[in-house]
Amino acid sequence: MQLLHRSCLMGRTLALVASPRLVCCRPAALCRRGLALQLRAQAATLTAQPANSVLTTAPPDPTTRPPAKYLGTVMTDGPKPEMDDVTAGMMAGTIPKPGESDRSKFKLHWSVDFWRDFRIPQEMQSDDSSIGTKFQTLASNARKAGVWTSPQSVAYWTYHMGRSTLLALQGFAGLWAAERTAQALAAQTTSSKGRQDTVPRSGGWKTQGILKWGIGPLYEAMAMFWQDYKNITAGAYKLPWDMTTTGHRQWNPLHIFSTARAFISEAVSTLERRNKGLPEDVWLRSPLYPEYYMNTFHYQTDGWLSQQSAQVYELSTETLFVGRQDAMQRQTLIPLADHFRSRPAGAGAPKILEVACGTGRFATFLKDNHPTAQVTALDLSPYYLAEARKNLADWARLRGGSSRTTPPVDAFLQAPAEGIPMPDGHYDAVTCVYLFHELPPEVRRKVAKEMARVVKPGGMVVLTDSAQLGDRPQWDATMGGFSNFNEPYYRSFIATDLGALFEDAGLKADMKLMASSTKVLSFTKPLPASSGAQ
Repeated sequence: MQLLHRSCLMGRTLALVASPRLVCCRPAALCRRGLALQLRAQAATLTAQPANSVLTTAPPDPTTRPPAKYLGTVMTDGPKPEMDDVTAGMMAGTIPKPGESDRSKFKLHWSVDFWRDFRIPQEMQSDDSSIGTKFQTLASNARKAGVWTSPQSVAYWTYHMGRSTLLALQGFAGLWAAERTAQALAAQTTSSKGRQDTVPRSGGWKTQGILKWGIGPLYEAMAMFWQDYKNITAGAYKLPWDMTTTGHRQWNPLHIFSTARAFISEAVSTLERRNKGLPEDVWLRSPLYPEYYMNTFHYQTDGWLSQQSAQVYELSTETLFVGRQDAMQRQTLIPLADHFRSRPAGAGAPKILEVACGTGRFATFLKDNHPTAQVTALDLSPYYLAEARKNLADWARLRGGSSRTTPPVDAFLQAPAEGIPMPDGHYDAVTCVYLFHELPPEVRRKVAKEMARVVKPGGMVVLTDSAQLGDRPQWDATMGGFSNFNEPYYRSFIATDLGALFEDAGLKADMKLMASSTKVLSFTKPLPASSGAQ
């Protein structure tokens, strides 16, 4: 019940950011009791469905339905860059797509075929369907997902769907604010010039009917949460630590209010630059950073080189993915759990390197599931490393316990991923989340070799990044459009055979998982021939 009360508080706080008129005036205790009664009433009338029946639909008739859009209209609309010969061959079917090549290299987790065949139902995306029909479909699939089967399940789903709804509302608030700002600037320009100018285009979205648009991504998020909770109940990893920990800042209404305001402000600037197609230059020029890094990816303010960027990034990406990013990243823990279970007794605490750790969000899940591990967090941005340090300090304070039993993060390293300043074979495992799609092709190859170099023989490398061509076939036609969001290397990434890339670096393909718009690939480093085959 504590979690339900917290969700209600979060909802009222975000409503205050979007519109003071939307704030619930009832005391929190009344909201909590009302929600609890509603949940109990629904639990009495709903029955769980078999797991294999959840959130699946028949493939659509391609003659009556437009192709699905990867990450939605806001990110993919715009000019279509020319395809290179390899991508064109993949789209023509003459060259295997990465998602197809993976099938012959990796052991396939059940999630691979689940997401390959997954479709958002027609009634969830059609403009002809009413809001009521969309919510009915959502509720029907909630029953199939077994939302009401146990107190833990109710808590998990209340937290995650409530959080996703709040993030969706926050995203809509950002879009609305950006549209209003664009209109005001256009009106100001018209007034100053004394003539009628065309209002800047709004990037392919309109605030009218935006609720209809938003329910589709919530359906995708629900499918991701079903997968996440299935893994939790199977013992693959723990419940999210910040969901169950009293005192985490995400439950603080003032924190919610301040971060939401910061996000909306950043969204206005980001979408203005996106609509004009004019990213700003980074404020700092330095030979310490490679040229490809000096880019304001996603049109974000300052690129990776400011405290402001680091503080708003986590919330911005979770809003983009409607709250499912954490669940997608947690799939990285599955091959690690399998690998560490086979470690011999007395092997000592494992050493884990996270490459391009960013704000350290995933590192907290890593530490929570492997509390005795010595984790090294590496990133090129000192501002993001500082934010990672805060996040890991919060985890240590709230969950870490005694430092005698829970080693702190081993080190924070500021270094490029293609030049890891550690000796050969130093780590038992190396992880990397959402880096490779922002690297030029030649740098990807160097980073793969570095990750292979610093992991021990018999150790594991886990790469987590964006889905690629062939992973979600219904997205193939529009997936490359994400490059329009100032992602200059994205189109080459989605056509890259990552399995071959890491095999060339000396690793052996192990397992593939899919998680909505994310893929996870694990690799092992063979033991020396005298030690036996890996």
